[in-house]
Order: sequence, then C-alpha cells, then structure tokens
Amino acid sequence: MYKQRWNIEKVFHQFKSKMEERKSWASSKEAKQAHGVFECLAHNLALLFELEIKERENLTDEVETEKQEKREPHSKNREGEAMKSGGNFINQAVKRATQRTQRFIRWLRVALYREVPWREAVARLAVIWGTKC
Repeated sequence: MYKQRWNIEKVFHQFKSKMEERKSWASSKEAKQAHGVFECLAHNLALLFELEIKERENLTDEVETEKQEKREPHSKNREGEAMKSGGNFINQAVKRATQRTQRFIRWLRVALYREVPWREAVARLAVIWGTKC
C-alpha cells in the first residue's frame, strides 16, 4: 500500500515541479476538477509519447537505467534486508508509469515550443538519454 501511495505522491511532485503546475487557474470546484483532468491527460500523453518513441525509434533512457542500477543495491526493506525485484505485475507496471524524467519533459517542451523537425528532435533525445542511434 505504501509503495502505491508513494507513486501517487511522485505524480503530484511531477505536476508541481517538473510540469510547473503549482496552482489552479480557477477557483470553482468544477474548474479545479477540469484542471486536474487536464494535468492527468498531459501526464498520460507524455507517457504514451515516450513509450511510442522508445518503440518506433528504438531508443532507451540509458542514463535513467544506469541510475536505477546504482540505486538497486542500496534499496532496503523495513527489516534492513536488500529489496528483491518482485514478480508482482502491478508494481512493475506502475513503477515506471508514474514518473517522467525531467530530461524527457524538458526535451518535449523544447521540441514542441520551438517546432523542431522530428529527426533533429529524436537525435537530441538520443544524446540526452545516452543512446546510440
């Protein structure tokens, strides 16, 4: 339960810090709900876009993979024992779906606002992710 709650907290952190959504643009209950829905849509679209890029362009975020591998030996459970990678599908699927990296969000923002050509944008993402393409 705690892990699932933590994933939700990480999504809120992403909205506030990475996507720069610190306060609602309206005061009514309906407008705040709409704002929350738009933030969730933006998050899910970014997730789907990242997955599509990884599949179509055969890119992987090597930097994030290396960071994860370095963190794994230090992950401990409540008893102080090393955490094991569980076979629980939900935990594995949710773990990565809850958070986009700051590098990816910045890349996406720049690519969209500056209308960068696709090949150039993908080449830049490959450099950011440390992937050879």
